[in-house]
Amino acid sequence: MNSSTKSLCPKNEQCAKNTNSISENLCASVDTKSTEAFRVSNGLDIVLDREEVYDPQTVNVWPFHRVDDIVEGVVLDLCNMTSCYPFECQGLKWRSSEELYLCGEFSNDTEEHRLIQHELISAKSPYASKRFIKGKHRRKVRADFTEFRTQWMLWVVWQKCLGSPAFRSKLLSIPDDVVLVEETTTDTGGTGNIWGCSNRELVKARKAKEAELKERYAHLTKAKLKSLINIEINSIRNIGLYTGQNNIAKILMICRQSLKNGTEPVIDLQLLESKDIYIFGKRISFVK
Repeated sequence: MNSSTKSLCPKNEQCAKNTNSISENLCASVDTKSTEAFRVSNGLDIVLDREEVYDPQTVNVWPFHRVDDIVEGVVLDLCNMTSCYPFECQGLKWRSSEELYLCGEFSNDTEEHRLIQHELISAKSPYASKRFIKGKHRRKVRADFTEFRTQWMLWVVWQKCLGSPAFRSKLLSIPDDVVLVEETTTDTGGTGNIWGCSNRELVKARKAKEAELKERYAHLTKAKLKSLINIEINSIRNIGLYTGQNNIAKILMICRQSLKNGTEPVIDLQLLESKDIYIFGKRISFVK
């Protein structure tokens, strides 16, 4: 990484090696409308912003919720909050995709928004950035943000793919037939069914299993019990229906397929270009 690049991830030196540049064959620009269905290798048509109902009896759903969720031996640390996949974008090192996404919510060319962006990247963690900094400034979010938030998220996650070999490897380690779902049943932020899916039957079954394990294996150490619970409750996946737009997992599957194909995902670059997005005073140019 260029030594002149400003770092936004001061506490993630252990992950710094993951931020090498992707090979040039993935750097061609694409500018097609996102309303087209994107078909991944399992035959699933992915359409962003569309409500979905996934039946785990007919598709191989891998739900993820926490950064330490383990499914069939794979740690599904796929959410934006995880800070083990830092990456470079716009000459800056980002410790998580969440913080870059949040900066897009406050991306007008104003001093007020620049100061909020600095607050976001100075917070203790990506979670703190979202809960406390965004929460404090919620009324100052761009009035038009909902018009481009999904395409912005797709662009942000793709930058993470470009900048983090470890994140690329993680996506490619997930079997082709897997349908990723961010499980957001208990989320209270108001956008759970936009970014993920709810499945109350699943949550109920997992809570019951966790209570059973705690009672049966009370003699285990805290660490061993936690590990056992993680594995056992994540093995419960084929219950109920997953309903929601599931946009973050769709974006991850789109990026996974693009990596496999050696192409870039379909991103509405014209839309993003039209929105005049400024990050720390610099306007991002999406169309060359």
